[in-house]
Amino acid sequence: MKKIFTALVALLMLTGATADAAPTKKSVTEYAAQAKGNYTGLIVDCRGLKLKPVMSPVIVNGNGTTIYGHKNIDIDKIISVGLVAYVKHKDDVARAGTNPLVVKAVRLDYDNTAPVISLADSNRVLIENYATKFLKELKVVFLFD
Repeated sequence: MKKIFTALVALLMLTGATADAAPTKKSVTEYAAQAKGNYTGLIVDCRGLKLKPVMSPVIVNGNGTTIYGHKNIDIDKIISVGLVAYVKHKDDVARAGTNPLVVKAVRLDYDNTAPVISLADSNRVLIENYATKFLKELKVVFLFD
């Protein structure tokens, strides 16, 4: 599974890459070295967008590619805590840990259930996650109103 995840991260980070220009393992390592924040989780700020909570949410990038969802995550963990925590107050984001990466959703997709984040933010999330694995640990919070 690590090889699949590594390839997925590399492809998503190289937006605009063609199939014949697939990244090498070395380029993935270089991207991982770019991780700077030692982030403990992810907060997606969806305030002002009328997000609708759902049981199986996803995060989508500006190209429409799902960067986070139920695939490749332990189903027992999902059942135990859910894919994301939906919170209405910034003080209630403990699930994301003490040093969360915060990104702003630019719009919603899938009938207002999926936050869309910019390609730059998507790349940053995947780079930082490669270092600390906060997505696999379900340390994701959607801040909404």
